[in-house]
Amino acid sequence: MMSTLPVGQSVKMTIKQIVDYFNEHVEQTKIFLFLARSSKLQFNQCLILDLLLHDATQFKHEAARRGEEDNANLFLGFECVFGAMRSELMMWIQIKQDLPNEAWDRLIAAQMACMDATRAHRGFASCEQSLEKLKLLEEQIFPPQSFMSVGFISDRLDCSICGERYSKCEHLRGKPYMGQFCEVNHRNPRGDHVATVKVPADKRCRIVSFKTEEGYRDKISWEITPYKEGDAFTENGSLEAQAMLLALERYPYLSPTEKVLGPQFLRKYQNSKAKKMRKI
Repeated sequence: MMSTLPVGQSVKMTIKQIVDYFNEHVEQTKIFLFLARSSKLQFNQCLILDLLLHDATQFKHEAARRGEEDNANLFLGFECVFGAMRSELMMWIQIKQDLPNEAWDRLIAAQMACMDATRAHRGFASCEQSLEKLKLLEEQIFPPQSFMSVGFISDRLDCSICGERYSKCEHLRGKPYMGQFCEVNHRNPRGDHVATVKVPADKRCRIVSFKTEEGYRDKISWEITPYKEGDAFTENGSLEAQAMLLALERYPYLSPTEKVLGPQFLRKYQNSKAKKMRKI
């Protein structure tokens, strides 16, 4: 098993050597991106990616400190790539654990990471192919979903890079600047409307379950959750459903393995070799 860069070694490596090192891990991870692979091996690969992502973040911050914007954006792209692969691995693990709704969120996180990687740096154009593969997996593994969109009214929109009003600053939403994506921050947002849409801004926002005579039927698993006391189904009534309207985490693919899967996976699958891997 490959390990992360030893302490101090990174200062002796050129950008090309670091990129080659990261790409070697990317190729190694591709071996595990299949449903049939061992969950234990997939989990341990997630732990390796945790540390690689940490490495990429350290390199990004160092490049930004030196004012090397292209290198900072390059390592931002590697953060996205490692996050995408880790999210896909966790999706397979959760499917095998009969956690389809959680697996859906990981799939969407992987898709978001691939899209972000292509924006981060020109060197990640190949992530468009990975995104197409993930979209195909969405159609093959999961049933069609009904997506939600929420409209907001805000007092003002601020730029996440410079803090000024977005309408007046020179930064562009979604473009990387010194290793950070420009985002629009809503100040004092208020909900205005909710709608079902075919192409949502965030596929995590969807109808999760809907009312039937027996109870709430899950849109993905098709399981029924019985009604609680005081809740009932009305024949020929309007459609009643439970839905996810807003996902606050903009970069879900950056969440570490233990946070997503829970400590029980760490106890069950963690390999002693993975625990000994050193961070920069």
